[in-house]
Amino acid sequence: MNKSLDYILKYTLKYNPDYFLEVKMSPLVLEKPVFTKDQVVSATEASKSLSTIRKRAKRAPQFIADHNDIDTVIIDYAAYEEMYGALQYLRELEINRIAANRVKHGPHEFVPFEDALTAEELAELESMDPDAIPDEDLFE
Repeated sequence: MNKSLDYILKYTLKYNPDYFLEVKMSPLVLEKPVFTKDQVVSATEASKSLSTIRKRAKRAPQFIADHNDIDTVIIDYAAYEEMYGALQYLRELEINRIAANRVKHGPHEFVPFEDALTAEELAELESMDPDAIPDEDLFE
């Protein structure tokens, strides 16, 4: 299993170990997050005791409810960074999947690169010195 998907599973198990017992769907298809009642805090309580809520958020996400509607989630920053990284990885996978699908199922008439340029653009490209910028400057 790849690292990001493994993280998603571990994150789900860490913050809600009963998740896979409660939900009858793929562990990677979450329609809504699952949480416990002790993770829900009223907006009034959150405004009065933010430091306590922040400490509790280190253990598990805290859901702030305003008039019984959850509108804010407070999570540990390390958990946020990991979730962000996993999301970016999954987005990249999806972009790659879409690109591969387009290549596989797209038109099979390929246009040479030179044919895509005007005569002036091609002349400019050919006149460029490939060593004008040292590799060290390109790949810092």
